[in-house]
Amino acid sequence: MKRAKLKLDARSYLSGKYGDALGVAVVTSLIAGAASLLLSFASNWYLPAVSLPFLDGLSGIGGTVLSYEELLEWLGSYAVQLSLGWRFALLGLVLTVAATTLYKILVGNVIAVGRERWYLRASHHGMAPPFSMMFSLFRKGDYGKTVGGMLWTSVWLLVWTLIPGLILILGILPFQLVLFHALFNRAALTEGLVLRLAKQYRLPLFVFGLPMLYLTMGLSLVMTVVMVRKRYSYRLVPYLLADNPSLGARRVLKLSRAMTKGQIGRMFLLDLSFLGWILLCLLCICFPWVTLHLFAPYYFMTWAEAYKHLRDRAASLDLIRMEELGYVRMS
Repeated sequence: MKRAKLKLDARSYLSGKYGDALGVAVVTSLIAGAASLLLSFASNWYLPAVSLPFLDGLSGIGGTVLSYEELLEWLGSYAVQLSLGWRFALLGLVLTVAATTLYKILVGNVIAVGRERWYLRASHHGMAPPFSMMFSLFRKGDYGKTVGGMLWTSVWLLVWTLIPGLILILGILPFQLVLFHALFNRAALTEGLVLRLAKQYRLPLFVFGLPMLYLTMGLSLVMTVVMVRKRYSYRLVPYLLADNPSLGARRVLKLSRAMTKGQIGRMFLLDLSFLGWILLCLLCICFPWVTLHLFAPYYFMTWAEAYKHLRDRAASLDLIRMEELGYVRMS
């Protein structure tokens, strides 16, 4: 999988159809971003607002520094606001998270697979596919299978994403308890405080030591690497569903793992090779959203080429038959 060849082919296939490719990328982004906007607006509705003077005082902006007493007073008043309306806030949070999750499952994921289908069909010389192709998976027969395939993959991605975070949270929890008691009781960070908390919470003393912290960070780092590898091993699921949604959730996940075996390092380097372009886009501070989307067709088309390469390689190794992906053998 030579990166230079993939990118050269991507630029070649974008010639004459860049405008269509840009439209597909922008519309997909807008539809997917609608859920994030909903969550942002809804949170302002049911959560008490954080006053800017508190943030300014904490950071020292404007020459004023928040004192310890003022910090505790603000924390107390904010806790009172939450306690008065916690049921409303909890209900709003649950409803918003549920709505955005359902939106991603039922709409966002299907649109993402439709985008990959459009780029796959556009990755040849000739006319661009119709814009409506990105919505073609909403038709009866394909929609449910696409939703199921992406949902099954998302569940496994969530599991692998939670593991390093849970390790880190549980590992540093004893240190958080010590800091919490020291802050609110104005106690010194002494060995006596640690011994008292270990007895109070019935925790072994070693969990408060530095070796435990180093072990936690090391395990979290290892599981983060594993999580990244898993993400790349599942990377081809949207493309397989774009080729043939009828493959089924378990089959596409198994195929994606088989097709990416031994190729994850090359896939990571392919993404890394776009880092310069991404940084260049982000340097346009006023219009980063615009510049990133101008770059997006090149990125999506390159990955479509990468999938085609891995698909042809898998077919040559008898991991999959092209007929299984919906292709018809020409006599």
